[in-house]
Amino acid sequence: MKTILVPTDFSKNAHNAMRYAAGLASQVEAKIIIAHIIHLPVAPLESGMVITPDMHLEEDFSLELGTLANNLRQEYNNQFAIETICQYGYLTGDLNDLVKTHQVDLVVMGTHGATNFLDKLIGTNSSEFSKSAVCPVLIIPAVAQFKQIKHIAYASDFESEEGVFLRQLFSIAQLFQAKVSIINVIDDKELNILSDTQVVEDITSQFPEVVYSIAQMRIHDVLEGLHAFVEESQADVLAVSIHKRGFFDELFHSSISKKLIYHTTSPLLTLPENPYQKSWESTSTHSPYSSI
Repeated sequence: MKTILVPTDFSKNAHNAMRYAAGLASQVEAKIIIAHIIHLPVAPLESGMVITPDMHLEEDFSLELGTLANNLRQEYNNQFAIETICQYGYLTGDLNDLVKTHQVDLVVMGTHGATNFLDKLIGTNSSEFSKSAVCPVLIIPAVAQFKQIKHIAYASDFESEEGVFLRQLFSIAQLFQAKVSIINVIDDKELNILSDTQVVEDITSQFPEVVYSIAQMRIHDVLEGLHAFVEESQADVLAVSIHKRGFFDELFHSSISKKLIYHTTSPLLTLPENPYQKSWESTSTHSPYSSI
């Protein structure tokens, strides 16, 4: 059984992400864990001061989590298992601990308003966690409505080793029986050092049995180009890799119109550079799946 972790702050957007996760769990018969982390203060305290957690908070939030879980069980007629977790801690570290302890395959998070570009696009907590997560994270825009994942578009500039990211991508595609489109993104101001043929050969050598399509895009505005590709190809999810000085950083630090920021409707799948599941780090050429 696969496991989906859904962090919640009980906001409207978190609730939307939870319902999206429920739809996914119903699609693949996965277990859902709904978790709430009660934040401990980050700033150092004055000498001698000790914070005693308010145990009533944990009790209250646990009851609220129970209500959410019971509502989902009733709505989906107990199609999948649901657990709840409430604890004090820090979002990024504690969520990664939960991922490892409960062998989570996918984290599903919502977005909420914030100030800078990246946070406006995918939410403060979502962006912070996705950059240090140890498993794939599916980020659900506030306006996204659930639909089955049947087509995943993966965007990369192929400037670094892609094996660990593609292994995660193909595993998730197998789980949802989704087709995969790989987009080789090229900034029109830069020299193209890779050909389509070279990219295909590199992928085929590592994943000889995987079925996928590939497109090369030379564009001036990366985000607008990707948005257009997702719309035209009717991809259900846009996937990107998370690594230092990589495509993700360039993608989300480039300029973009407010219209695109606030009208992003497709979920974003982020793939970590150092996943906790060793099978995703394997250098074996064995394919994660043989057909889509």
